Amino acid sequence: MVLPATSFAGNPKGGTTLQVSGVARVSTTSDGKAVMEVAGRPTFELNRVAMSIWTKLVAGHSPQEISFEIAKEFAAPEELAAKDVTRFIEQLKQHLLVYDDS
Repeated sequence: MVLPATSFAGNPKGGTTLQVSGVARVSTTSDGKAVMEVAGRPTFELNRVAMSIWTKLVAGHSPQEISFEIAKEFAAPEELAAKDVTRFIEQLKQHLLVYDDS
């Protein structure tokens, strides 16, 4: 399975709008691991939470929406989910894979 990144991940309901790099994509290896490739080179292995966050970013969800959805999906406290989402998005920003649309 391959999830291509899009050049735009907007939030039609309002909230933070993020751009997602077009050079990143996520694929699943034969042993079921999710790997983020940047410009065709495997760069990061993603756990289930990171994979879910990335999928939601590509689909255009805001960080706030993602935090709420992650809390529900993984039966985690909303505060913990928000910290995980923020931390992962910051890592993506550091590698220029996600950036603010402002």
